[in-house]
Order: sequence, then structure tokens, then C-alpha cells
Amino acid sequence: MSNTSASQPETNAAPDEVAAQSSDLDSRAALRRSLEAERGNLGRDLLSDQVYDLVRRLVMEQALKPGDRVVELELSQRLGISQAPVRDAVKRLAYEGVLTHVPRRGHFVTVALEEDLEHAIAARTMIERTSARLAATELSADARAELESIVERMREAAALEDIAAFRVLDFSFHRHVCIAGGNPLIVKCWDVIEPALRSSRAVGDPLFRGDWSKIADDHAQLLGLLHADTADAAAEAFARHASLLSP
Repeated sequence: MSNTSASQPETNAAPDEVAAQSSDLDSRAALRRSLEAERGNLGRDLLSDQVYDLVRRLVMEQALKPGDRVVELELSQRLGISQAPVRDAVKRLAYEGVLTHVPRRGHFVTVALEEDLEHAIAARTMIERTSARLAATELSADARAELESIVERMREAAALEDIAAFRVLDFSFHRHVCIAGGNPLIVKCWDVIEPALRSSRAVGDPLFRGDWSKIADDHAQLLGLLHADTADAAAEAFARHASLLSP
């Protein structure tokens, strides 16, 4: 795996380009350390599933950024495993759109285009409307308690200005609502569009200048609508929330 993006820098680099290249080298070194730290954490479960989860997490946390190349041989060497499970995991990630295959060049972390973002938001709006309506009637006490816990942790992250943690919790909240609805295909649909939402910063935009505590409160209000007698209101509220280009 390499943090070398699809477009290579020119030989005569300007000072800011040199600084960017230096930063890229630091990022690559950090990524290598992350992979080596994971080397001893692979258990006895299916290796391809574990590699899939690892690479997906690296993309979500932006240790692997849009445009970065994912090299199967490097990944297998860093993790101390054969290339077969890595190849299976990479194919799966490419199928889901997390990675993009470029003929004769390999796989790269997908770069979300504006058109892709529009499609992802439209799909998210439909998914959230349906999942909220289902969750309103199916939400168990345990699932509600977990969502309440996520909202409280969002408030804590906002107070600490820990935007990275806030983003993770934001996505976790919406995925848990999908799970609570009881339809596994909706959860799979969410998993397919989530990388595009993350890379485009359509959810939990780290450049957002507003009040993050207010965003946490908005999620508390969404959760408050998840009751059988307010199922329609919940569906529309979640759909409105999903359709806006805001955290």
C-alpha cells in the first residue's frame, strides 16, 4: 500500500509542492507503522474479512486518502500474510466503490466527484427516510440506549472539539438507525454509500465553522422522533437531515 496518488508530482517542484511531498512521506511512514502495529492483531477469523475491515477503516479514518494507491504486495508484506486474502479484500472494496481499479496501474482510493456526491446524498435521503420509519416501530430498548449513548458521546466530543471522534459517532448514529430498522439490505446500502459521504465530507464536515454541540442536539431530536406514533414525522425529519450539505 502506498500513499502515492494517481497524479505524480513534476520533477521541478515549487517550494509548496516540496513541502507537500515531505508531508506525504510522513503520512506514508505513519501508515506503514499502522499496518505493522496491526500485524499481530489478525486473529483466526477469515483473513480476507479482516483485511477488508482494516483497509476500509484506514480509508474511513483517512490514513488512506482519496487518490492513494493500494498495493496488494506491500499490504501483504506489512501484515505478514499471503496475497490471496489481500486480493479478495481489495476486489470486494472495489466492488463496493471504496477503491477504484485503474487498468495496468492498480487500485486507488476512490475520489468522490461532485456528481457522485449528489447521487450519494439522494441515495442517503431515501435510505434514511425508510430506515427511520422502520426503526420508529422496531427500535428496542437496548438499541435506543445505544443511540442515546452515541448522542452523549457526540456532545462530549463537541465540547472537547474532537471533530474526528464526532465524525465517527455521527456516522455510527445513522448506521445504528439503519440496523435498528431490522432490514439487513438497508444496512448494506448504507455501507456502500458511506465511503462517498465520508470522502466528500457530506457528513461531519471537519471544515464546518458552526456549533458542533447544536449538531449533537439535532441528533437527539431525531432520536426523540423514533416512536411508533411519530414514524412518519421521523421519516421526514431524517430525510431532511440527510438531504442537507451540512454535518
